[in-house]
Amino acid sequence: MQDTHKNVRDSLRNNIRKQRCALNSDALHLSGEALLTHCQTFLDKANCVAGYNAMQGEIPLQSVFNYCHTKKITTVLPIMRDKALLFAPFTNHTTFSKKQYGILEPDTPEQDWLTPEQLDLVLVPLVAFDNTCNRIGMGGGFYDRSFAFRQSGKAPPTLIGVAHAFQEVDNVFAQEWDVALDGIATDKGLIQASTN
Repeated sequence: MQDTHKNVRDSLRNNIRKQRCALNSDALHLSGEALLTHCQTFLDKANCVAGYNAMQGEIPLQSVFNYCHTKKITTVLPIMRDKALLFAPFTNHTTFSKKQYGILEPDTPEQDWLTPEQLDLVLVPLVAFDNTCNRIGMGGGFYDRSFAFRQSGKAPPTLIGVAHAFQEVDNVFAQEWDVALDGIATDKGLIQASTN
């Protein structure tokens, strides 16, 4: 059964990534603008927001970051170290360098990095999600390992998945190590996890 679920998850991951990569820059820009309107409520309650550098058709967060900067909300991006994540603050003036997996990371001094526990809101990238706010990521497990403390505790940080609406599937077949999200923000709206 475990192998069957892994095969389904791998198949979903491949199919949705292909759909995402087919989006053009205009469609991505519009998705980013729409996303901002759906997650503004969460942004306005946060002092520190973690996002990601969009790649392979992920919804870009430039509109979100710009909004945060105008509201004096600290923005941070993930730094991959060992098998977990730390978070580096950045502004519009920060320089970036390519690091692990070819991902651009802020050139922020290490002493300024934050731990997952220090964040208020995390906009989590994902490949697929279901209506119970479980996700399939890229397969590296970085977010699940880094936010494992949320499996037995409540926010903060609030974990909001970010995806195009078409990335929703019937079931992601969540594994015991998967960390459920508090909600999903898409270009079409917001899905919040049940509090039951």
